[in-house]
Amino acid sequence: MPIMTASAQTARPRPAEATAAEIASLVGGELDGPADLRIVGLESVERAREGELTFIADAAWAAAWPRSKASAVLVSRAVELPPREAGLEPAAVIRVADADAAMIAVLERFAPPVERPAPGIHPTAVVSPNAEVDPTATVGPQCCVAADCKVGPRAVLVAGVRLYRGVVVGEDSVLHASVTVRERCVVGRRVILHCGVAVGTDGFGYRPSPDGRGLAKVPHIGNVVIEDDVEIGANTCIDRGKFGATVIGAGTKIDNLCQIAHNCVIGRSCAISGLVGLAGTVTIGDGTRIGGAAGIADHIKIGRGVTIAARAGVMNDIPDGETWAGVPAQERTQAIREAIAIRRLPELSRKLRDMLEDR
Repeated sequence: MPIMTASAQTARPRPAEATAAEIASLVGGELDGPADLRIVGLESVERAREGELTFIADAAWAAAWPRSKASAVLVSRAVELPPREAGLEPAAVIRVADADAAMIAVLERFAPPVERPAPGIHPTAVVSPNAEVDPTATVGPQCCVAADCKVGPRAVLVAGVRLYRGVVVGEDSVLHASVTVRERCVVGRRVILHCGVAVGTDGFGYRPSPDGRGLAKVPHIGNVVIEDDVEIGANTCIDRGKFGATVIGAGTKIDNLCQIAHNCVIGRSCAISGLVGLAGTVTIGDGTRIGGAAGIADHIKIGRGVTIAARAGVMNDIPDGETWAGVPAQERTQAIREAIAIRRLPELSRKLRDMLEDR
């Protein structure tokens, strides 16, 4: 395989600006305003300046529109825009069915060019002669690829990546700086692992030692299987199975700073927000959404299409399609009722005291 040189391949540059008409055509929107208006940047409704486009998907953001200095707005059709304050220039309005969905296409249009390093092995990388690295793959500075690893076509190990023995990385996957993948773990196709992700670390398993003088470590001899099209945020840790695999299903997206313990099985197309912690052997069905900082106890089974609110503490199985919240978590309606009741406790306590004093 060729040694990487200092040169790099740069993706085809995208336009740094566009007209309002071009953006409306891109998103299939209806334009009300000057078609030739030049848009040179994107910004939030509160921070936008002249020449920039902003996005409004609901009434909450629409409330800030009267004071916005944006030259154009992409807005959901169901949202009514209030009039702008006096003195502000009229804006071009592009109406679409869903501004959040349309925003993706606009962001892609304005995104800076993506630099892809040239295929090859950087001179400072260490690659075992027993590893298989496809000629179209990239192994960047200070990477280490151990024996029996396989790095597939067009895969990129950006810098400082560590692949332990027997790791497989599928085609078109990108492992960013300082990612570590431990022994025998499998990374599928088109996977993105952001900086500092640790895959295949030992599970947190200990038992009292026979002599009663400490803790005995439980060996974890399984692995981690990350299926195709998964994206995992920075500094998330995924433990290997005690036996068998910890599995991350195809298309699932995991945010930064999450903990996935040994033998968890996460379904397809799930979305897990930052700081979520899954204890061992949790099973999560396809299409489930988990809010930030939620925690799930060990051996819990969560159904398909479930929504778990932020900071929820899940200690019981959840059926398909339900929404749970609270600590300990329960069905959303009941959790809301209890939260309202708890807030009323000071008032009820005062009324009860007054009643007792009047007797």
